[in-house]
Amino acid sequence: MTRSCSAVGCSTRDTMLSRERGLSFHQFPTDTIQRSKWIRAVNRVDPRSKKIWIPGPGAILCSKHFQESDFESYGIRRKLKKGAVPSVSLYKVLKSSCKQS
Repeated sequence: MTRSCSAVGCSTRDTMLSRERGLSFHQFPTDTIQRSKWIRAVNRVDPRSKKIWIPGPGAILCSKHFQESDFESYGIRRKLKKGAVPSVSLYKVLKSSCKQS
């Protein structure tokens, strides 16, 4: 099963083609504090409970949601720096954009 980026509105999938295009995919950290920062940054709501979304064990974010300065390069491989938090192209809920009936 192909995994998809967990950011709201992002349709990037973890495929060989996307990796050939230079995208990388990153699992949510296991460190509690760092994981909380990622969850807050993604700002996603669980559609059933209407509470903050908690990522499952296979949840990932694509490299589109990180700044270039968040990465370290090792030859052709890139790795997220310790403490990196996603900050690019993340969905933000705007109160003014809510539809009124």
